Amino acid sequence: MSFGESIAPVIGRCMLAALFILAGVGKLQNWDETAAAMTAHGVSAAGPLLALSVVIEIGAGLALVAGFRTRLMALVLFLFTLAVSFVMHDFWAIADNAELARTEMQLFAKNMAIAGGLLLLVGMGAGRLSFDGWRGEEE
Repeated sequence: MSFGESIAPVIGRCMLAALFILAGVGKLQNWDETAAAMTAHGVSAAGPLLALSVVIEIGAGLALVAGFRTRLMALVLFLFTLAVSFVMHDFWAIADNAELARTEMQLFAKNMAIAGGLLLLVGMGAGRLSFDGWRGEEE
């Protein structure tokens, strides 16, 4: 078993997962500010959707670390990332502040790259060193 087949998928899963877990914890720590930002972007029912976001980010993030139901969790995070990107980083709607539009475009592009990495996990799975691999779902 080579590095690329064993260790690299574990490290990659953990790096992707860390982003979501830290974001979910950050939302918990800054609940009111996050809800206000969501409301400012036109999100109605910000409270319940924020709670759902925290559950998705922390829950699916921890599942990625373990390699548990990896394809499904990566798909959930992929769809979540797309939805959040189009709602919260709508750089195309910012006409009066070029610097803010540029920043939002960079955040949007970063999220698209993250979504691409998640889509690779959907297609390729967790790798051998994972709960899924242990159960024989990665063959």
